[in-house]
Amino acid sequence: MATPNNLTPTNCSWWPISALESDAAKPAEAPDAHEAASPAHWPGESLVLYHWTQSFSSQKVRLVIAEKGLVCEERDVSLPQSEHKEPWFMRLNLGEEVPVIIHRDNIISDYDQIIDYVERTFTGEHVVALMPEVGSPQHARVLQYRELLDALPMDAYTHGCILHPELTTDSMIPKYATAEIRRQKCELWLCGCAFTLADVLLGATLHRLKFLGLSKKYWEDGSRPNLQSFFERVQRRFAFRKVLGDIHTTLLSAVIPNAFRLVKRKPPSFFGASFLMGSLGGMGYFAYWYLKKKYI
Repeated sequence: MATPNNLTPTNCSWWPISALESDAAKPAEAPDAHEAASPAHWPGESLVLYHWTQSFSSQKVRLVIAEKGLVCEERDVSLPQSEHKEPWFMRLNLGEEVPVIIHRDNIISDYDQIIDYVERTFTGEHVVALMPEVGSPQHARVLQYRELLDALPMDAYTHGCILHPELTTDSMIPKYATAEIRRQKCELWLCGCAFTLADVLLGATLHRLKFLGLSKKYWEDGSRPNLQSFFERVQRRFAFRKVLGDIHTTLLSAVIPNAFRLVKRKPPSFFGASFLMGSLGGMGYFAYWYLKKKYI
């Protein structure tokens, strides 16, 4: 198995190495029943975990290993430095994702499968069982909470807060993660400085919600100022004004051209055409001023 020279294996026990060294001179304390189990040694077996410290999935796997009191080697894979895209790591996981665990001849790269494997493989009198007995009410509740919590889109939350630090309060995100974005002077759209298909789709969606009268319910009540700002900016774009026009005249822009097309296809008498055109013009005029007075 090929590993890079700059990755140093560390002892993955309940306490970090630094803590173990600093606690060596302290008197022994009585164990707490609520603390994690003591490290359980498995002679002749090697457990290796490739992870990144800030990876949410890696953190959960490391917590499971620590709570069960297992000893393993941790090898840090820096995602900011794209080490997960290097050939040596891709030989372990073509998906280029952490965590990856190696035990015996098994290489497991799926987060859920890693937890299930560790829970199923490492059992015994001195090993903590994190899953209750199958068939018990507690087992069903654990599965329910696991499904509920694993469904949370934490990657989307994390990346969204990095891209939009102005939305956070007392964030612990390192400054280097947001410094580049803060230095940018251009307008930020959904995916960065460039206006993309994502902005087109959101702009069209907000336009339709505004047309249906739902804008005050979802963003114009002041609850979503960033969404309000986005819609105001997207409405000023040339393509948006060309295609969708003024929000208050959307209905007229759909009715009047169809009326003219109908008259052209089936031309009535001169008197009838004059009356129809005058009626449409009058209704359009009064509808415009009514909508302008009501919404503007």
